[in-house]
Amino acid sequence: MQPEYIKQLYAEFEAIQNSDQDSTPKRLSETLAYVIRKAILAGVLPQGTPIRERTLAEELNVSRTPVREALFVLQGEGLITLEHNRSGCVAYFSIEDIKNIYSLRENLESFSAEYAANNALKHKDEAQFDKLREAQARYQRLAPDSSPLEQAQADLEFHEAVLAASGNKMLMTITRQVLAVTITHRSRYAYTEEQLKQAKIQHESIFNAIMSGNDALAKWLMAAHVSKSSDLAMDRLAEGNGKAGIAAGAPAP
Repeated sequence: MQPEYIKQLYAEFEAIQNSDQDSTPKRLSETLAYVIRKAILAGVLPQGTPIRERTLAEELNVSRTPVREALFVLQGEGLITLEHNRSGCVAYFSIEDIKNIYSLRENLESFSAEYAANNALKHKDEAQFDKLREAQARYQRLAPDSSPLEQAQADLEFHEAVLAASGNKMLMTITRQVLAVTITHRSRYAYTEEQLKQAKIQHESIFNAIMSGNDALAKWLMAAHVSKSSDLAMDRLAEGNGKAGIAAGAPAP
C-alpha cells in the first residue's frame, strides 16, 4: 500500500492539474513544489519524513526532472535537506533554531513594514496594496473556531502581502525563507479566541500605519507583533517539554 502522504500529495496534484485558476502555478516543477510545500506546512510530511525523487516521480506519474527541480526549490527555502543520491528528508529545526529565526523575522519584517509604508506614501504599485487590503480583510474574517492551518495560512498571506508591498526584491527573497521555517510550527496549533482577537488588533494597527505612510510606526508595530508571536511560539514549544524540534516550514503570526 502506498504511504498515506503520497495519496494526499497525489490528490493535491490532481486538483491543481485540473484547475483553471490564474493563480495556479504553470510550470510542472512549480506545481510539484507547491503541493510538496503545502504537504510539509500542513504537517502531512512531518520532520524527518524521507523525500525520494524516484518515489515521488513514480507515484505522481511524472518524469524525475521536474521533481528534481521542485526539490531544489524546496531545499533553497529550507524546507527539506537533500543528499547527493537525490534522496533527502523534511528538514528539522531545534527550539533554539526557531528562537533565532523569530529574531531574524523581527528585524526583516520590521524593515518590510517600513518600506511598505514609504511606498504607500508615494502611491507606488497600487496593485500590491490592493492585495494587502484583501489579505487584511481575510485575516479579520477568521472565525474564533478556525483551524490552526486556516489561521496560519491567513497570517502568512498578510505577512507576504506586506513583504510584497515593500517592493524590495532582496528583502523578499531572504524573508520568505525565514517565514517558511516558522509556518509549520504555527500551523500545528490554534490561537485561543483572545489570542486571535489580539493578533487581529495587531494586524489592523500594522495595516493602518502602512496605509497612512507612517513608516516609523509601522516598523515598530511589526517588530512588536513578531516578538509577541515568538513568545507564544516558545510557550507552545515549552508545553511540549522541548522534547523535539519541528519540521521546517513558513510563518507564524
